[in-house]
Amino acid sequence: MFKPQRISFERLSDDLRAYEARYGYSTIEFFRRYQNGELGDDDDLMMWAGLYHLYLTSLPIRQLMRQSDLAAA
Repeated sequence: MFKPQRISFERLSDDLRAYEARYGYSTIEFFRRYQNGELGDDDDLMMWAGLYHLYLTSLPIRQLMRQSDLAAA
């Protein structure tokens, strides 16, 4: 069973770059092809898609936190 864990934005970015190096194309290109059903549902690809989804949903929060830090300074 999958155990939930915390992951930093930097680690998330590093993991996405590792998938890009392993498969030879960008995460954006991968996700387009994955959503179009061109790549199947291999566990590794589903993990890449999940990490990218997490990246996309956490980016606005990270930007908001950065703005809050700048306003407080």
